[in-house]
Amino acid sequence: MGTDVAYLIFGGTLCVALLAIGVFYFRRHRKEQVEGPKYRMLEDDDRR
Repeated sequence: MGTDVAYLIFGGTLCVALLAIGVFYFRRHRKEQVEGPKYRMLEDDDRR
């Protein structure tokens, strides 16, 4: 029974970690931070 509880805690910890990574990666601010330079680079080409 002790190993069942350990597996449950370990699995729950992995789920929480995956959720935290997903939230960190898919935040709107991060997307703007990653996509911003691409659009700035395209704007610079249009000005020439």
